[in-house]
Amino acid sequence: MDRQQQIAALVDHARNPRHEGGLEYADVVMPGGSPECGGSVVVHLRGEGDRIAGLSFTGQGDTISMGATSMVMQLVRDENLTMDEVLDLDYDAFVDRVGREAVGSRTRNATMGLSALKAAIRKYQKDRRALPAKEDERTVA
Repeated sequence: MDRQQQIAALVDHARNPRHEGGLEYADVVMPGGSPECGGSVVVHLRGEGDRIAGLSFTGQGDTISMGATSMVMQLVRDENLTMDEVLDLDYDAFVDRVGREAVGSRTRNATMGLSALKAAIRKYQKDRRALPAKEDERTVA
């Protein structure tokens, strides 16, 4: 993709965000970014084991931050990524995918949504590890 195509894709995602809005029964609602640095997002995540059962975001920001957040949501859903696969996503590779030429020096804006998504997944995984194990109902006392 050339620079103009990269910009067009970002603008399209910013104007027509994919997976935008709240998520009923979210396991984690994770804020990210900062209004002073291009925007803020809130990632809504519902998990099912190591899979992502529901994913959405809300937010405000510039074209890069909102467009790239929409793009990462679409990537995760289209490729049906597991939580661990999302955690393994490389920030530089994601910026390349969004379009380094279109993003320029504003890589923090472009990775804001990915950062919030990774934080949501880490919280989900931490919360699940902290749950007490269910006792086997078949055990005789």
